Amino acid sequence: MKTKIMRKIFIFCVMLGLASLLEISAVNAASAPEIKDPPSSRVIVYYFHGNFRCASCRKIEQYTNEAIQKYFSKEIEAGKLVYKVVNVQQKENSHFVEDYQLYTRSVVASLVKDGREVKHETLAKVWEYLENKQKFYNYIDEEVDKFLKEL
Repeated sequence: MKTKIMRKIFIFCVMLGLASLLEISAVNAASAPEIKDPPSSRVIVYYFHGNFRCASCRKIEQYTNEAIQKYFSKEIEAGKLVYKVVNVQQKENSHFVEDYQLYTRSVVASLVKDGREVKHETLAKVWEYLENKQKFYNYIDEEVDKFLKEL
């Protein structure tokens, strides 16, 4: 009896996760402008996640996306800033774990000049500010702005 219930709960969680992945992919694809010739110097803000995504992980992604859209829409349109959501458990993305020494779900800002990354920083305080949306937004705004000023 317990096995059947656990199996149903597991299947429900997997289906819920898949549904939200499709929704998030659609939102990110719709909100990302197409840039014909991306500049060779830009800032990339990554949100790295895995296959399993808890409520806190989803909140970090949501708040990061909202803050980026709220404070940097002009930079996104100009191609100076790119926001990418990356599943590091997909084979083609697994290198990011080593590249950025990831040990949990993370937001990373990367400064790219002349097509090469020259600096990156893990924005670890996203976990600290998770329960205060405005502090979270302010933190993303300040940290990303520092990177943009170096372009």
